Amino acid sequence: MAHAYNTDFLTRFLADQYSFPTKKILLSSEFKRVSVRKNHLLLTPGEVCKYAYFICRGCLRTYFINKRGEEKTRYIAFENKFASAFASFITQAPSAECVQALEDSELLRIRQADFYKLVDSTPAFARLYRQSLEQSQVFATWRIETMISMTAKERYENLLERMPQVILRLSNKHVASFLGITQESLSRVKRITNLPMVNIV
Repeated sequence: MAHAYNTDFLTRFLADQYSFPTKKILLSSEFKRVSVRKNHLLLTPGEVCKYAYFICRGCLRTYFINKRGEEKTRYIAFENKFASAFASFITQAPSAECVQALEDSELLRIRQADFYKLVDSTPAFARLYRQSLEQSQVFATWRIETMISMTAKERYENLLERMPQVILRLSNKHVASFLGITQESLSRVKRITNLPMVNIV
């Protein structure tokens, strides 16, 4: 049975997770449905990020491109998460990072002004925003900890435990970029680890 990835989908999620008042608030004027194909770029460096995206189906990542042209993935999000280049979204300054779909994705997007209007006017949405900020801080701390205190093998094992869908659903290229290692190093880690050899694309 096909899912209806529209604002009703988001409203039901918010009602279940954050006691969102489904009968009082309609999101159709704020959120717009967007369908994108795998590898589609929603934002490139130098552009101002106008939208935050709720992922109904699929996967988005944010990443930087260094001076050597290497992609350095900062964040990966799957279903029922928001994703954006939030530094640019919040400040409305040009973005230093890209936002890309890593799978065919069904999204609901919202403009910055409408996003903050909901935060200011709807307690449940304000609660969602606060919890999202808290989760982002926890995520960022975890990412820094793994990068500065773990070996490549330990990072891989930790990622498989904490975010297995990254390894199970994405290519080695993007897994390696997220782990901060080369694809060759990732292949070596998979050979020496006792964990299952998953995602050998």
